[in-house]
Amino acid sequence: MTSATVEDQSVCIHVTAQRKADEIETVLVRNGLDVRHCPTITTTPVLEDQDLLEVTRDIIRANPDLVVVTTGIGFRGWMAAAESAGLKEELTKSLGGAMILARGAKARGAVVGEGLEAAWVSSEETAADVADHLRGLDVAGRSVVVQHHGMGADGLDDVARSLGASVTPVVTYRYAPATNTTDIDRSISESVTGRPVGVLFTSAGGAEAWLDRVSTTEIDALARLSAAGTTGLFAVGSVTAQPLVDAGLTPIIPHRFRLGTLLKKVIEWSERIQEEHVQGEEP
Repeated sequence: MTSATVEDQSVCIHVTAQRKADEIETVLVRNGLDVRHCPTITTTPVLEDQDLLEVTRDIIRANPDLVVVTTGIGFRGWMAAAESAGLKEELTKSLGGAMILARGAKARGAVVGEGLEAAWVSSEETAADVADHLRGLDVAGRSVVVQHHGMGADGLDDVARSLGASVTPVVTYRYAPATNTTDIDRSISESVTGRPVGVLFTSAGGAEAWLDRVSTTEIDALARLSAAGTTGLFAVGSVTAQPLVDAGLTPIIPHRFRLGTLLKKVIEWSERIQEEHVQGEEP
């Protein structure tokens, strides 16, 4: 077997996430990986957004019948904004009288963390599953609040309205395109060389923004390399993976849609790919 330095054997993982990037890097570097940040979108909180505060006041006055919580960070951000405006106590009381649906465990955790209860939690953690559940409820003539993720509409407003509900959308943070695209372009170019490279995605919006900068030629190469497993395209869950699947790529998805499980998957892949790479260099 030929000798190789630690640097030669190190696999590079490009991290497209802005949130928890330091946490991700700490875990991966500790396991011998070379981590490079290439955030594809930035998350902007709207604590001072007057539109959000006006919507919050409307919701407090209306006392909604049903509230859909789609993200933990979004719900906590909403409560933080309400607290900064002196509205948190009134908002909590208003939401406490509503049936709360949570799109997954993180959303439920945020609800419970505010002293509220979730009447139903999506086991699939998808907007589609929430929509299916809504269709089984009698919401005609009722007021429904939908707290959205940063990408805005996910179809839930339309579903609730089609069922006869009066819908109030709430957006507590927004996604904006990355201003520095150099690192993104580097992650793409390195992903199509045929050398072992990983790219980590934690949101569908982040995956879409990355794909927006991929050329047709690069897509073809990524399709081939991701199917072979040489380029690892890691998605934290099926929702995050969907833009990659739609582009004809083969993402790697953990069995549990959690960041810790995803990082374990990255580490296992890197160990396997390094072993195969070294074996391929044997004389």
